[in-house]
Amino acid sequence: MPYHPDILILGSGTTAFAGARLAAARGARVLMIEQSHLGGTCVNWGCIPSKTLIDKAEMYHAARRGMNWGLNLTAGRPDCKTLMALKRRAVETVRETHYELELENTPNLEVLRGHAAFLSPHEVQVGSDIIRCPKILIATGGTPRVVQIPGLNEVAYLTSYSALQLPCFPKSILILGGGVIALEMGQMFSRFGTRVTILERGPVLLSEFDIRLTSQFQQILEAEGVHFLFNVETDRVEQRGNEVCLHARVGAETLELCAERLMLAIGTTPVSEGIGLEKAGVQTLSTGFIRVDRQLRTTAPGIWAAGDVTGAPLIAPAGAREAMTAMENMLDPATASTIDHRLTPMAVFVDPEFATVGMSRLTAEANGIQALENYIDLDRVPKAHVMGDRQGGVLLCAEKGTGRVLGVQMLVPRAADIIHEATLAIRFNLSVVDLATTVHVYPSISDGLRLAAQDNARLQGLLDGPVMAEITK
Repeated sequence: MPYHPDILILGSGTTAFAGARLAAARGARVLMIEQSHLGGTCVNWGCIPSKTLIDKAEMYHAARRGMNWGLNLTAGRPDCKTLMALKRRAVETVRETHYELELENTPNLEVLRGHAAFLSPHEVQVGSDIIRCPKILIATGGTPRVVQIPGLNEVAYLTSYSALQLPCFPKSILILGGGVIALEMGQMFSRFGTRVTILERGPVLLSEFDIRLTSQFQQILEAEGVHFLFNVETDRVEQRGNEVCLHARVGAETLELCAERLMLAIGTTPVSEGIGLEKAGVQTLSTGFIRVDRQLRTTAPGIWAAGDVTGAPLIAPAGAREAMTAMENMLDPATASTIDHRLTPMAVFVDPEFATVGMSRLTAEANGIQALENYIDLDRVPKAHVMGDRQGGVLLCAEKGTGRVLGVQMLVPRAADIIHEATLAIRFNLSVVDLATTVHVYPSISDGLRLAAQDNARLQGLLDGPVMAEITK
């Protein structure tokens, strides 16, 4: 069957669909190429299945925790058959209602199944089909990173993909990595009864967050039974009976740790190999991520790239926004649209949640902006006492003199929802006075953002006496 698209997209995940949707709405004929399931990583192997189990782990944990508050509930062993079926239904429902149905109902949009590889800058082969197109978007995404640890090929190790396909939860697990996936999956496994040990190569968890937040979260997980080791250098792994044993060093000390399963949570590798980038003239960085400019153009004229295949921030909404930016430029180069990820919020779906948007004080000052950063403990927020969760806090960064909000980090319940208030404040150049003088629901966790803004405004002398007296009543 001959294909003559105006725009060709490699991939059909969140990034690809965002670009395809925009182009089709503008009247362009769009062809997406997909070698697996519609929806990509987020729907099939990442966000949807993991957050489904994380949510149920939180419910299971809350049932047992309620005994401390006179809620005498009895939490039996988790029913893995029911939980895994629920996870599969969530994936299938989102894939069907958000992707397959949209594909059926969107004029000018088609999907060709198969593996795509460039033959030249404007020719792509899929099976026996050769498709020529003047404008191409690469949105092939990423996959869990695997490093060559001696002995790894002889053990049945897990990644974030395969860990979500287990029929039930292991008795014990070693997790290499101390980032987002390690913490999300580690807490989930622990709450379902797995003995979890997290091994981080560096000195801290979640290096992109402030130590005042990450140290508190480490204490939360340790209280739940998770064990941590830092500055770990892995030497080798081996299968020993029904367990995987890891041999490592921490400074001068040698360690041997054994568990039923070993999981790698050490980052993302771009899906950039095997698609003929060299024949297309598309250059990659040393990490394998595709090199793009602020308009998402690759080094090959007529080829753009977006999403995880281009590198950080490696989150689905960011990829979608990148694809839309790329598509604007593909359809009308005169727009010269660019993307600024300082306006892209990010969250870690642990309990309580981390969220961040914008710049820290150090980042701001590196960009020539004088900034004042202040921190408040969650203990100051009345709703935290209502909920019984008082560990966490809010960190706010604002420009000195103007009070313009530059960045926010938080570790609070439902931070992934609350961070959008801070995102809007940064996007529309609001000040700490604007946040401090905005009426918030009481009691609410989001009131913590108002309190942080109030403190910052007071420290900068931006609130006069009468206004300050009114908002602190």
